[in-house]
Amino acid sequence: MRQTSPDAAQSARARAARRSGVRGLLSAAGLLLAVVCVVGLFIGRQAQQLATGESATVQTVARCADGGGLGNEPAHCEGEWRFADGRTSMGDIQGPTVAKGDTVFAGSGWAYASQTRLSLQVWIPVGLSLAFLAVAGAFWWIYRRDQRALLVLKPAPSPAHGGAARS
Repeated sequence: MRQTSPDAAQSARARAARRSGVRGLLSAAGLLLAVVCVVGLFIGRQAQQLATGESATVQTVARCADGGGLGNEPAHCEGEWRFADGRTSMGDIQGPTVAKGDTVFAGSGWAYASQTRLSLQVWIPVGLSLAFLAVAGAFWWIYRRDQRALLVLKPAPSPAHGGAARS
């Protein structure tokens, strides 16, 4: 039977730990990518609207619908609005009831009663995702710390000094 030296066993454990570390890093990167993609799918349109929207003044309001609750559309009004440069657009104005002359945050074909409402729809999921990633990173760091602690080996016992035991 072939015996391995303590140095060889420690080297094999170190190689296994490095492989485990690479796998863990790839898993963490995959998790990060998955979270970014999922959040991007849910808030991508709103983030684009937040970046491109501008203030506009409501010109007409056709009808409003109370919303809210599970399975119902959010509160919104149909209307038309005018931008500072004279362009006009029309569509749904998301938010509580608006009236002619109110200022809304809008783009081409969409509007929100306020920019704050849209900002919350973007930043709350982003914040929750970052918190999730921070917790996942903390757990990964603790796991890696514990794995490294397991690699610390006790020194090999030295051969007994001296000859046969005396009686």
